[in-house]
Amino acid sequence: MTARRSPRWGRGTLAVVAVAAGVLLAVALVTWAASIGPSEVLHGDGIGKAAQPTVQSSQSATASPPAQPDQDGDRVGDGSGLLHVVAIILNLATVVVAVLLLVWLARWLRRLRHVRRARIARAAALEQAAFDVLEPSDAVARELLADADSQRAALTGGTPRNAIVECWHRFELASAAAGVDRHAWETSSEHTLRVLNLVDAAPASVSVLARLYREARFSEHELTEADRAAALEALDDIHRSIGVRA
Repeated sequence: MTARRSPRWGRGTLAVVAVAAGVLLAVALVTWAASIGPSEVLHGDGIGKAAQPTVQSSQSATASPPAQPDQDGDRVGDGSGLLHVVAIILNLATVVVAVLLLVWLARWLRRLRHVRRARIARAAALEQAAFDVLEPSDAVARELLADADSQRAALTGGTPRNAIVECWHRFELASAAAGVDRHAWETSSEHTLRVLNLVDAAPASVSVLARLYREARFSEHELTEADRAAALEALDDIHRSIGVRA
C-alpha cells in the first residue's frame, strides 16, 4: 500500500500563476506604451492609414512661420508631456505590484512544498509502522531471555498490582536494550505487544499478561494472588515460546 500523492498543481496554484501572468502582461503593455510615447498611443493615425500629401503653397510658406517648440520640446498646448509622466508612474506602480506578487508567489510555493514534504514523510512513517515485518529478532529475543529471571523476580515481589506492572515494564526495558525503541505514537502496552509479537511469543499467554497489566494499571479494585499466579504462568509460557535463531 502506498500513500496517495496530491496533485502537483492545485487550483490555488493555477489561479496565482494566472494572476501573475496577467500582471506581467500589463507590465509589458505599459512598457510598450511608455517606449513609443503616450501621444503616439492616444493620437496615432492608426495602422495602415496612408500618409496624406501636404501641399504647401508658397503663400502659406512665406506667410505662416512654423510653430516653435517650447523649452521641453513639446508644442504649446500639447498634453503629451503630462501623459508621458502618468505613463511612467503607472509603469513603475505595475512593476512594483508585479514584484510583490512574484515574491508572495515564491513564498507560497515554498510553504506548499514544505507542507507536501511533511505530509509525504508522515504518510511514509505511518505506512512503515503499519507494515513492519514481524520476523523474529535475535537481539530482542536474547535480551528478553537474559532478563527472564528479573522479570520473574519482579512478578513474585510486592503486591500483585505492582508486581504485574513492574514485570510488564521490564519487557520494554529489554527491548530498548536490544535497540527496539518505542515509537512516538505508541503507548507502553502497544510497544510491548509489538515486541512480544516480534519474537513470536505465545499469543494466548501474551493476551493474558496484557489483560492483567491493564487491569493492574488502570483499575481501582485490588488484585489477588490468583492474578499473580496467572501472570506467572503466562510469563513462563512466554519464555518457553521465545526462540532464538542461529
